[in-house]
Amino acid sequence: MILIWAKFFFLLGLISLAAHILSVQSEKLANRIGANFTGSVILGLITTLPEYLFVVWACVKGKYDVALGSTVGAAMMLVTLGYGLVIIASTTRISKKPVEEIKLSKATKVDSFYLNFTALLALVLAYIGNGLSLLDGIILVSCFGFYIYHSYVVSRKTVSEMKANGNIGEKISSKTYFLIALGALIVIGVSDPFVDSMIEIAHVMGIAPIAIAIILSPIASELPEKLTAFITVRRDGKLAEISVCNFIGSKINHNSLLIGMLPIISFFRGDGFVANVLNPPFMMMTIFTVFAGLSVARRKLSRWQGYLFLSLFSVQVLIAYLSR
Repeated sequence: MILIWAKFFFLLGLISLAAHILSVQSEKLANRIGANFTGSVILGLITTLPEYLFVVWACVKGKYDVALGSTVGAAMMLVTLGYGLVIIASTTRISKKPVEEIKLSKATKVDSFYLNFTALLALVLAYIGNGLSLLDGIILVSCFGFYIYHSYVVSRKTVSEMKANGNIGEKISSKTYFLIALGALIVIGVSDPFVDSMIEIAHVMGIAPIAIAIILSPIASELPEKLTAFITVRRDGKLAEISVCNFIGSKINHNSLLIGMLPIISFFRGDGFVANVLNPPFMMMTIFTVFAGLSVARRKLSRWQGYLFLSLFSVQVLIAYLSR
């Protein structure tokens, strides 16, 4: 029992270290290339890597329901629990430098558009074919490519404006790139063992399996991302855009690249089609996602919105429970 707890806290310490590294270094990147691109693309990709590995592994094994369930569960948690906590932390004394209201830059319009578009597109494609085909996968993955390109174009405009206003940060050093790579490697290497360790402790403590599946596993799998976002706003509420864009970028990843990978891998395995995609959690994920996208489009996030999204997490748990 002591060894189990020791392993858990050791892995938690490594994840916390990686989150701190990514938080500090992402601020340096944001000062140079903009908070939007840093959070939505760079951090979004890094913190979603463990989820990619799990989904690919599940698909290779032919367990598409497990891969889809993991994707949906993690995505819903991002736009409820994670999103809500970041807003609350930024606008309360949880942050060392809280703000009255989170104000997002014009660049976040790109994120809100792709967030809503990819969520609705995935739903429509799954509905039309009663599942996902190879063509659907290619379309979704292509959308992710367009999103990266569009974000890059907007980021260049942001950098030009920062230079014109004299707000451009110092040149990014090789040390910053090294530390970001180190943080990413720690996240990739530690995430799966940490999830297993947390589940092992839950079993030992007699926690119900359904609570493990619906609550603990998604929280554990998304912990690197949530910690990185939380540490960022804990240091300064004005950095909230980095954290918000991190969640939104990761969610766009889930809607497009991650879901699109399922039918592509299925095709190369010879299965050719991923059925039973539309279910209550998937549809509720779409609703929550569009709701989050509309809130980002306003470019102003207040404390009450944080509490609202936090309350939606309980709805997620209830729906997941009833759909089992």
